[in-house]
Amino acid sequence: MSEHTRLNTFGVVLLAAGASRRMGTCKLLLPWGNKTILIHLLDQWKTLGVAQIAPVIDASNQLLKTALLDARFSSDEWVENPFPERGMFSSLQEASRWKGWRSGLTHLVVALGDQPHIKISTLGVLLETAQQHPSRICQPVFNGRAAHPIILPVDQFAALAESDAPDLGAFIREHEAIRLRVAVNDQGVTGDLDTPADYARWNS
Repeated sequence: MSEHTRLNTFGVVLLAAGASRRMGTCKLLLPWGNKTILIHLLDQWKTLGVAQIAPVIDASNQLLKTALLDARFSSDEWVENPFPERGMFSSLQEASRWKGWRSGLTHLVVALGDQPHIKISTLGVLLETAQQHPSRICQPVFNGRAAHPIILPVDQFAALAESDAPDLGAFIREHEAIRLRVAVNDQGVTGDLDTPADYARWNS
């Protein structure tokens, strides 16, 4: 992305409220290079020049709150999901209802907190595509498989708050006419870090 200032109307929802049961520890606080996964992800999006990053976290996760404070977030800059056991879509709906978004945002990126292995160049391609097709829901596809992160126009993001869809996939299918599948050469978009084996694979 050659002109980062063009992205000053993009916000990022960083989904980080999962319990990490299969991993056995908070995934966002695992090492990634010389950083944690959390800091790596925050740095990626900052490098790309987005206007705002709002992690969505389990309201009871004190370790992650401390890590965010250490990363110079204040407590009014993240979203807390009081019922994360209801699943990822509940976190998205909390983010959609949140009053802390800056005015003037045109798009929100739905980014998973356990995909630090996605190339920053891939994220740049997705952002640029969303700029070129501002009314479309942009979703990466690798080898025919739709994946994450997903970029929503702000009106579609706002619609999540009251949606009756059971999950994000169903919500997007309801808006199939405006979905734009973006072919990427990055297998990382289809994988996440659920288990220690996943972590070892993608962190090698």
